[in-house]
Amino acid sequence: MKHISVVFLLFLAACEAVERVPATPGALVGTRANIKMHGQDIVAQVTRVIDKLVTTEFRDWRGGIIREINLYRGLFPVSGTDQGLRYESSFDESVLENLFPLKVGNTAGVSGTMFYVDGGESADFYTHIEVIGEKTIDLKDGPRRTFVVQLEWEFSWNGNVRRKTDTLYFDAERSMVLKSVVRGQNFQNYWVVVSVEEPDNPNVEREPRNRRSGTVMI
Repeated sequence: MKHISVVFLLFLAACEAVERVPATPGALVGTRANIKMHGQDIVAQVTRVIDKLVTTEFRDWRGGIIREINLYRGLFPVSGTDQGLRYESSFDESVLENLFPLKVGNTAGVSGTMFYVDGGESADFYTHIEVIGEKTIDLKDGPRRTFVVQLEWEFSWNGNVRRKTDTLYFDAERSMVLKSVVRGQNFQNYWVVVSVEEPDNPNVEREPRNRRSGTVMI
């Protein structure tokens, strides 16, 4: 009888662990993040949430689109357009679920291929992802708890290898990156959110994705 009770408690604990991982990201369509990027004012807006994919547009102070990006659970880039260049990635998304619920020490390794749609080129990549800490980010609308997630990338194509490291400060409740530091071999990019505006009447309807797992077609 004691053995059965222990098994039952372990079963309940497992169920609770699964329940802590939301089926869909917490991002709300219409949420706007005001960003400082190298001294410039940028606005990022959540425009769509489909299954586990969060689409965000980045616009400059004139309203022009700088980039559009589709992020798995609001964290890992899957596809998008950056300064007019379209790209999409093919990989096993289920590997990313090893990170959730986020906890310091959680890791995942992602292998895949990134396709540059217009140029007809591709690059193989490997990304080691690790939750390395927690940090509070002070926004104008109040402090927000974030997980510090580090992504170490390696791209290879035509015999060339390039590496970069992304350090992301991720608000798990909003499924939103609040600070990004990207370091490459010859460059560094940095931006930080200063305030977040959530919609009064958010459209939180979730749409199913009709696509092969791991590949987003743009």
